[in-house]
Amino acid sequence: MKTVMGDYTWLLGSWRGHIHPLWIDPVLCLVAIGCGMLIGGERERREKPAGIRTLALVCLGSAVFTMLSFVFTTTTGDSGRVSAQIVTGIGFLGAGVILHGRRIVSGVTTAAIIWVAAAVGMAVGAGYAVGAVALSLLINRLMVLIFLFETSWYPELLDTEVAIEFRPNGGLTQIRLERVLVDYSLIEHAAEWSDLSADRCRLTLRAKLAPLHLYELLAELAEVPDVCSITRELGAAARVTQKK
Repeated sequence: MKTVMGDYTWLLGSWRGHIHPLWIDPVLCLVAIGCGMLIGGERERREKPAGIRTLALVCLGSAVFTMLSFVFTTTTGDSGRVSAQIVTGIGFLGAGVILHGRRIVSGVTTAAIIWVAAAVGMAVGAGYAVGAVALSLLINRLMVLIFLFETSWYPELLDTEVAIEFRPNGGLTQIRLERVLVDYSLIEHAAEWSDLSADRCRLTLRAKLAPLHLYELLAELAEVPDVCSITRELGAAARVTQKK
C-alpha cells in the first residue's frame, strides 16, 4: 500500500524535485494561467470587473513572484518578504475594484476573488499544482452554488414587479437587458416585452428576489444605456426612477 501511495505522492505534494528544473517553471506558469481562467470564468459570465484575463494575470503574477522568492534562498535576501508583498500588492488591486463603480459599496466579492486568486497563484508557484487546480474548481463551484442559494432559497424573498422603459436602439438595449436577466437567473421568469411607441419600449418583470439582490438588480438595470425609467412595485408601494 505504501508503495502504491508513494508512486502518486508527487501529485499531492510539490512538483519541485519531480520535474526537470528546465521545465518546472514554464509548467507551473501554464498551470497558474489555467487556474486563473478557471476562477475567472464565473466572474466573466456575470460581466464583473475582474474576469478571465484579470484573474489569469493575477494567478500568473503571484506564481512568478513566488518562484522568484526561491531565488533569494541562495542569497542574502529574505524570501519571505516577496510572498508578504504579494498580499499587500493584491490588497491595492482589490481596493481599486471596490472603489470603482456606483455611489454604493460594490465589488467586494470581486475583490475577494482577486485576493484568493493570488493565494492560488502562490500555491502554484510553490509547486502545489494539483492542489491549486482543485482549489480553483472549488472556488468556481462555490460561487455558483452560493449565488443559486441567495437567489432561489433565500428565506426572505420579495414579490417584486419591475417595469423598465427604454429606447430600443436597434435591439441592442433589449440584448443588454436580457443579459442582466440571465445573470440573475430571471430569463425564464414572467417577462413581458412591449412597444409603447416607435422609440420607446417596456420590459415588465415579475420575480421573487432577496432584498440585497433586488437592489443589485435595479442598480444594474439603471446602468444599461438607453434605459429611461424604472418603476418597481413591492406590494402596494411603487417607486419610479428616471434617468437623465
